[in-house]
Amino acid sequence: MQLYYTLDQTTPSDHMTPSSRLKVTLSIAAGLFLLAVVFIIIQGQQPTVSSPDTDRESSGGAPQVQVLKVQRRDISQTLSLPANISPWYQATLYGKVSGYVKWIGVDKGDVVKKGQLLAVMDAPEIEDQYKQAEADYEIKKVTYERYLSVWQDNHDIIAKQDVDVAKAAAESAKHLRDSRKTLLAYTSVYAPFDGIITARFADPGALIQAATGSSTQAAPLFTIMDMQNVRVYVNVPQEAAGWARPALPVTLVPQEAGVEPIEATITRTTEALDPATRTLLVEIDVPNAHRHLQPGMFVNASLHLQRHPNALAVSPAALVPAKGGKEKGVFVVTNDTVKLVPVKTGIDDGLWIEVVEGLAGDEEVVVVGKNGLTDGQRVQATPYNLPSGKAAKQKM
Repeated sequence: MQLYYTLDQTTPSDHMTPSSRLKVTLSIAAGLFLLAVVFIIIQGQQPTVSSPDTDRESSGGAPQVQVLKVQRRDISQTLSLPANISPWYQATLYGKVSGYVKWIGVDKGDVVKKGQLLAVMDAPEIEDQYKQAEADYEIKKVTYERYLSVWQDNHDIIAKQDVDVAKAAAESAKHLRDSRKTLLAYTSVYAPFDGIITARFADPGALIQAATGSSTQAAPLFTIMDMQNVRVYVNVPQEAAGWARPALPVTLVPQEAGVEPIEATITRTTEALDPATRTLLVEIDVPNAHRHLQPGMFVNASLHLQRHPNALAVSPAALVPAKGGKEKGVFVVTNDTVKLVPVKTGIDDGLWIEVVEGLAGDEEVVVVGKNGLTDGQRVQATPYNLPSGKAAKQKM
């Protein structure tokens, strides 16, 4: 028995009805339309980037640049540092002798004069010692005077040695009395200089220990400060310590509202750097009659390290950095042709850079459009207006 297989050569499309073919065609067309819409949207969202060379080229092909003439200006290099204010004089007053506080005549904020009585201590044992020394001196003084009178009348009655011993005893008693008197005077505390009481640590009745050996165990009475002049201390880093010298101009800017900047100069320095911080301590003495500057305040001290008057200067935007073995320079425009001129620069104040070598002072340099320029290329130059700014201050 033979088996025969018949291969059906028909395709699915052959069995599709006209309505089915129409649906497939419409589906394909709709998909292509959606793809076209998406492509158009994506192309519309992409930013249009124009070539810098195309933007700055004119119809003739020469790039457009903006130029600025080299100028003469006063250029200063300034360093801004934090500074602390300290009083002209400051003293913490302790009791020289032990005793109870008997009377206090001042309080915090009081203005005192040199030699003014501030407090009185009650030390009865010292007063008793003084009275005893006074009486001992009186009797020994009388004894010496009597011995001297007898010896002067008759040398045979009393020996000269007895007179000398009596004299020495009287002088010794006198010194002891004077010492006790000095200790008794220490029970009164006086102001050592004109100033203001900034702290008070004791009240009447408090026991004050003598601070003769160490003040660590003794309680102080007052702290007094002289603020008629103040000392402003600045720690200058090693990099700028070489310029920090007496008479260097300094501008002090207090942080408090209503206080104007103060122009001053460096008064003195330690002339040696602190090994721990590698900084130089600088002191600036400032008059403070109105007491606008108070000890403990923080101010900004701007040190004018260098000042070059009438210096040749260009905008920082005109500099072409050194690369590829070439020195830094500027593009100078002469007769619509640029030339790269190497320059040597000096100090920089943030708005202008000093040019030490390379320019004469009458050149026009390219400030905008220097990227891509080559030496000897022709350009179309227009003036450049430098925007207003503020000189920079380096802060540490």
